[in-house]
Amino acid sequence: MTGDGAFAGRSVLVVEDESFTRMVLAKMLAALGFATVLQASDGESGLTAVSAHGPDAVLCDVEMQPTDGFAFVRSLRSSGDPRSSNLPVVLMSSRVDDDRRQEALGAGADVLLAKPVSAEDLRRAFMPRFA
Repeated sequence: MTGDGAFAGRSVLVVEDESFTRMVLAKMLAALGFATVLQASDGESGLTAVSAHGPDAVLCDVEMQPTDGFAFVRSLRSSGDPRSSNLPVVLMSSRVDDDRRQEALGAGADVLLAKPVSAEDLRRAFMPRFA
């Protein structure tokens, strides 16, 4: 899949505790056209990266320790920073059912994707935020 102009000049942060999965996701996002793909290995380092780098969007796993994806999004949304409260956040989980989807949206996520995600899943999840 080739890059999309909607993502040109945009940055995205990948928060994923499994290094191989994080690398694959980063490559997919770069191939979609994101100019900068930042990486963090857990929710705490993800919050630090958002503060330090101000990405345009976040892709975050749910199942992480010590700070999971739900806690990451809740912290982001309650930070008091207007940019963080409106930052597009796409969560990923190996379990996606109605309860998990409601929990994700209730925490403040924009979208919940089922893992493993494809490049097309990512394009569809992020496109409305930048079109």
